[in-house]
Amino acid sequence: MVRLEAGKHFGVNGVNMMFTADTYMKDRAPNASADPAELLVPVTSDKGMCGSINSGIIRNVRAYLDQHGRAKKTIFSIGDKGTVGLKRPCADLLKVGISEVSTPYNYPTVMALSEHIIKSSEGCDKVTVFYNEYKSAISQIVRSLDIMPRQRFLDTLKFGKTYDMSLPDKNTANPALYELYVTSNLWVAFLHNAASEQSARMNAMENASKNAGEILEKLTLIYNKARQ
Repeated sequence: MVRLEAGKHFGVNGVNMMFTADTYMKDRAPNASADPAELLVPVTSDKGMCGSINSGIIRNVRAYLDQHGRAKKTIFSIGDKGTVGLKRPCADLLKVGISEVSTPYNYPTVMALSEHIIKSSEGCDKVTVFYNEYKSAISQIVRSLDIMPRQRFLDTLKFGKTYDMSLPDKNTANPALYELYVTSNLWVAFLHNAASEQSARMNAMENASKNAGEILEKLTLIYNKARQ
């Protein structure tokens, strides 16, 4: 939870503030496609026993496909549970499935994953990340995070005024800035998902222990009655 508190605002404020602070660039940014080719990135875990954390992501991805259609959609699944859950209903859309991501998550690991996502999103007009947002120890909400594709990001930065730079030149700095943009937002999603998974697993085990205790009490009572 400490890592989440320290890093949860990094992705939102790290790069996105450029687009809100620079009104000139914001007004001239190219519009998103009306019928976008889209990469969906569900973030799940490799293990179960964590309530509806993983199944909630799968349900939201399927509902999203039902609402927006399956045309021009591909899925880049992170976590074994998401890959298994989407393999049957979305076999034609599931292009990449990554599992056994080392935990606890760290920034270099997420950076490596973001590189794969950037490569897989070439030719896409939109990237949507599905993850669990941590609210409290007993509450998590499935969120979707929209990430701009590389080309639209670079086309938008061409109109930048507030953060104009001479050294290094924009051809060098802007692609690196896009990698930071993707990685920082994905990092926040991973932190939220990890905190949600941990709290859900603790609650599931606590409930299991409570149920086992109740069963033990009932069996003890039955045994004592039979002995008398």
